[in-house]
Amino acid sequence: MNTANLEANALEANTTIISNMSDIEESTSPFILGGRPAKEADSEILTVLSPADNLTLAGKTYRTTSGRIPEILAAAEVGFQSHRKTTPTERASILTRLAELLAKHQEPLARQIALEAGKPIKLSRVEVQRAVAICRSYAEELSRQREAVYFIEGREASVRYFPLGPVLAITPFNFPLNLVIHKLAPAIAAGTSITIKPASQTPMTALYLGRLAVEAGYEAISVIPCGSNIAEALVQSDVFKKVSFTGSAPVGWRLKTLAGKKPITLELGGNGACIVNDYPEEKLSWIAQRCAQGAFWFSGQICISLQRIFVHQDRHDAFLKALIDATRSIHVGDPLDEKTDVGPMIHLDEVFRTRGLIKDAIDGGANVVYGGNALNPYTMNPTILNRTQPSMRVNADECFAPLVTVSPYTQFEEALAAANDSVFGLQAGIFTQDRNKANLAYETLDVGGVIINDVPTFRLDYMPYGGIKESGLGREGVLCGVAEMSYFKTCISQYF
Repeated sequence: MNTANLEANALEANTTIISNMSDIEESTSPFILGGRPAKEADSEILTVLSPADNLTLAGKTYRTTSGRIPEILAAAEVGFQSHRKTTPTERASILTRLAELLAKHQEPLARQIALEAGKPIKLSRVEVQRAVAICRSYAEELSRQREAVYFIEGREASVRYFPLGPVLAITPFNFPLNLVIHKLAPAIAAGTSITIKPASQTPMTALYLGRLAVEAGYEAISVIPCGSNIAEALVQSDVFKKVSFTGSAPVGWRLKTLAGKKPITLELGGNGACIVNDYPEEKLSWIAQRCAQGAFWFSGQICISLQRIFVHQDRHDAFLKALIDATRSIHVGDPLDEKTDVGPMIHLDEVFRTRGLIKDAIDGGANVVYGGNALNPYTMNPTILNRTQPSMRVNADECFAPLVTVSPYTQFEEALAAANDSVFGLQAGIFTQDRNKANLAYETLDVGGVIINDVPTFRLDYMPYGGIKESGLGREGVLCGVAEMSYFKTCISQYF
């Protein structure tokens, strides 16, 4: 499967409309504790409603109580002691089987994502396809891992990875399958257990995945819908030897203070910049379309969503017109409609917040050249702003919304400096035909990833992914996922 093109080709996906809602459970789904279903006799039921209308049921489960913490910790330790004894071949088999199950369950999984996250159904299918590819890639990676053996000064020295210990994973709503699988798959491959605390808005997808993981043969898993108080208690526990968090910067940095000496991976988002330097005229429409997709798909609720565009002043007017035209072609509507590119925001409060960001920019002298309004209580119209200032919140903050700013520049170095003028540093993009400028951007931009001739919203799941500055610590991705959950152990032998 060519995962590099999955996102780009989603708009062209030839799939059938799903209209049957009968397979979404109306019963209360158990959570998963040590690979087994569990229920709370007297606890609050967590009812998940679709953000598209705040009425349609997306699922129900139990909100785990604090009284379960000892069991959660015990399950993590027992699962670790069991799974660490498996061989790389056995772990690869689990991952291969999980990939097969994910592929088999693509349609119901995609519908679950669309319902509880409000993600357009065609993008939800892409998310499942990426999860399948990630599992297969980790299985393949296990076949490549070998113990490194050296003969030095008359001694035999061997080095290989060992699992750190039980992993705690805290995941966000926006990729309720893909950002969980980026933590689950390396845990399986590394030989450790994992306890997953999914976002309260999207627990059903994580529970679905957890059941498939158990069916695939991995029982060292718990999926625990719970409040922040329980999550923080788990972060502080000495049982967990590794914490992996994806979410907002304030929460992530607070968890780092609570984690103590244990290593923590933080993926905290950004305000992605893209520099449009030069391009063949025939590519203008495509570049504008990619920028519109990068800024507005899934209502901009993507960590590497395109938020700031810097265009050479000689091309500014032509590009802005092309971007407006591309944005007009973006279909806003029901996430279960095959044509939809932009659905609801995760909560109506996010619509109010986004409108506040736009109002602040207008009050400061910015100009709305497209959109700027809410289409209904749950959905924002894609919005393009110009005449903004770097200090405005629409540039300085992570907007996590369907809005983008467009600013002209005169010198390329000026654009690089403007892109770097941010507390965040996740990913950036650049469109240029000049290899020297592309190399200079790679050397200069203070981010974890530079995408040449595409938007910062592009990601290859195999490659290291993560940011610097306020965008976080550590890396995810197949190439380094196991290493993040492991440590090197050296054995030096001398035989007589």
